[in-house]
Amino acid sequence: MKVYIIGNSNEYALEASYRRAFQKMGLEVIIFDPVARVRPYIPYARLGSLFHRFVPVDSWQRKMNRELALDIKENHPDLVLSFCNSPVLFSTIAFVRSIVPTRFFLVWPDPLTNLQAHVSEAASLYDGVATYCRASVPIFEQLGFRNVQWIPLAADVEIHCFDVVPSSFAYDLTFLGAWRPERERTLATIAQHFPTLRIAVRGTDWQRNRTSLLRAYIQHKPVRGRDYAAFLNSSRINLNVIDDTCFPAANMRFFEVPIASGLQLVSQCPEMEDNYQNNKHVYYYRGTDDLLGRIERIITSQADANEIRRFGLEHTLKNHTYSQRAEQLIRMVLDAPKKRSIQC
Repeated sequence: MKVYIIGNSNEYALEASYRRAFQKMGLEVIIFDPVARVRPYIPYARLGSLFHRFVPVDSWQRKMNRELALDIKENHPDLVLSFCNSPVLFSTIAFVRSIVPTRFFLVWPDPLTNLQAHVSEAASLYDGVATYCRASVPIFEQLGFRNVQWIPLAADVEIHCFDVVPSSFAYDLTFLGAWRPERERTLATIAQHFPTLRIAVRGTDWQRNRTSLLRAYIQHKPVRGRDYAAFLNSSRINLNVIDDTCFPAANMRFFEVPIASGLQLVSQCPEMEDNYQNNKHVYYYRGTDDLLGRIERIITSQADANEIRRFGLEHTLKNHTYSQRAEQLIRMVLDAPKKRSIQC
């Protein structure tokens, strides 16, 4: 089987995690990066690219889409996966489907608040949707998508797996993720209540922080790949405040922390709470008092915390890696009814 991925070609992106998993299955994988492929059509270098990022220019997008259609025609993949809001026009999918006997699936890993109009416009042309959020399944169906299935995010063993718990920790509590107001409030509460904790905060947009107490803890340098996993591994507690718009699903960090043998203290995540058990694989918290109490108990009971790390790692390796997600996706594709294509 030949799999054609439309999305980010960065080695640390979700698309790369799936690419590695498909290749381990023996499948041929091609990645078409729309952002990279549209650049030759954008004038004025960085200024043009910045403008296009916020105000996409239709003529530039259409030139890139023509290139995409011809590339799929030439490669004849068995499966085309469009990730998230990849700027694939419905007319491009329609053309390809008229000449190439392939299947188009949407892989959706984001809150529905990020769903762009061009994706829903092509709903009837997709053979299926793999969405990270179970609660979004009926919504995609309402929008006109068929064969919508829940396939959560997962752990990338190749770049994030650490199977050793360190004997000492560089930090007592860390947060790794983009700035959000609810995350700033939570971290400010922790810093105020536990002034002696060694805290580190990393991620994008933390220049928007307005809490003076947190400024000393924020590290603006990006961290990726093995360094990302090592950062998770080096912390006594990994706080995961799931984005409010991600609720009730699990974000990527939900799986990245345990695969790095990290101890996860996470806000409510209803879609995973029956699978990752509280006090066995992770610690969940509900509200400020529960959060602060959990931190106090973890700091004073490291033996229990190490058990959580071990069980969390084992459970993730057994059930929640991208190898398993790739197998789910391929089964979903094979089970989906195939649409008729016209060969010219």
